[in-house]
Amino acid sequence: MLACIDLPEAVRFYVEKLGFNCNAMHGNPPVWADVERNGVSVMLNAPPAECVRRDVSRSSRDYQIYYFDAEGVVELHAKFASRGVAVSPLRVAFYGMKEFEVRDPEGHWLWFAEPTDEAPSEKE
Repeated sequence: MLACIDLPEAVRFYVEKLGFNCNAMHGNPPVWADVERNGVSVMLNAPPAECVRRDVSRSSRDYQIYYFDAEGVVELHAKFASRGVAVSPLRVAFYGMKEFEVRDPEGHWLWFAEPTDEAPSEKE
């Protein structure tokens, strides 16, 4: 589960910007949600905001990467960009994946990738 300070905003981002479906959301105000894209579910929860701010440093999210296998990553990159999502440039990694990343409103690092035979675009 990904901790969110503003769960409704996070769900809106995943649905409207990234094309996930919201399968469930519980609580009033919401405290838990399940979003899904291409058969992969991500649960979001809303612990007390003051606890998240106190206990989870923003920089700690630099070390947590949520990696999604995605077909048509070039088209997906263009679609996200057209919806106003800040996307990194596409790149080919040394491990044979064409990929890009985005950050959700809570700072979670999301990478989208697919296998490729293209030569790496960056040096490792």
